[in-house]
Amino acid sequence: MEKERAKAKVSVIVPVYNTAAFLPACAESLSGQTHADLELIFVDDGSTDGSGALLDAYAADDSRIRVIHQRNGGVSAARNAGIEAATGAYIGFVDSDDFVEPVYCEALLSAFSEHPEIGVSICNRFIHGHPNGRETGGAAGAGRVLAPDEAIRYMVSIGKSFEGYLWNKLFKAELFHEMQNGKPRFRLDESLAICEDLLLCTEIFASGQSAYYNGTPLYHYNYRESGALRTLDDKRMTEFEARARIELIAGGCGTDVLHAAELSHVKAALNLLAAAKEQKNGPLAAAMKRRIDARMKGLLKAKDLKKSERGKLLIRRAFPVLSLRIFNRFGAK
Repeated sequence: MEKERAKAKVSVIVPVYNTAAFLPACAESLSGQTHADLELIFVDDGSTDGSGALLDAYAADDSRIRVIHQRNGGVSAARNAGIEAATGAYIGFVDSDDFVEPVYCEALLSAFSEHPEIGVSICNRFIHGHPNGRETGGAAGAGRVLAPDEAIRYMVSIGKSFEGYLWNKLFKAELFHEMQNGKPRFRLDESLAICEDLLLCTEIFASGQSAYYNGTPLYHYNYRESGALRTLDDKRMTEFEARARIELIAGGCGTDVLHAAELSHVKAALNLLAAAKEQKNGPLAAAMKRRIDARMKGLLKAKDLKKSERGKLLIRRAFPVLSLRIFNRFGAK
């Protein structure tokens, strides 16, 4: 059985939208994987920069590459299309402006042989170009199997562990075949522009899936702040819809998990509060203050919240713009 898992087919889904400059590094890193049985699904999400033609050329040279061309629908729509097309026993995700180590798939897959009870295998990442100078992701919880509630707690603890991205995880494909009320149980919510991946991962872990976190960086993440994160429009606000839904799930996983989800929610709201103040957007600033204050009181009383975190919250709430600049300058979270 272990040998069968080690040789299993892995489907890697790559959503692509106007990343022609990055595609060669991404595609070459996937084509050069040490794990042989691969299905590389590139989903061209309505690119206008020649990405589609590049992908077709790659597919002509490598029979493992499949290209799906579709109208622009966003990264979640592209990933969902890839999930529908995938035929592998395991499904992973890579972003088209990133690249991976040659052993990326092999190492992630090996965790399922060593720990057959898990549903998700996770790796650490290298970080390139982060404004705080971060070079790798957090390593909390690495090197062991994490129970579902532990996985959620570590995942929502910003900067301390593996976080809620899809691209550093390999999933049993059977998870995406599960049906609920006549629909696939696990898919990305295409109405969400931010934290849709974190929400999906939370839902998967909360269903009872455990995980193994390999603390070795195998994924190369090129830091590029998304347009959605820079705007203050309705698309930006979908993050908080996602985070509220994550809190509801976390509430059923233990007090410490709920507090971790609330803390990440407050930090995100504090970031947006600072942006709203800088742009003199009074209504948005007021909305963020209400969101923050609704969670702050309980968090400050939580026994599992470190004193240093309490102090940061109080400072950031009192001086949102100045404190964010200072914390960003020195790499504080």
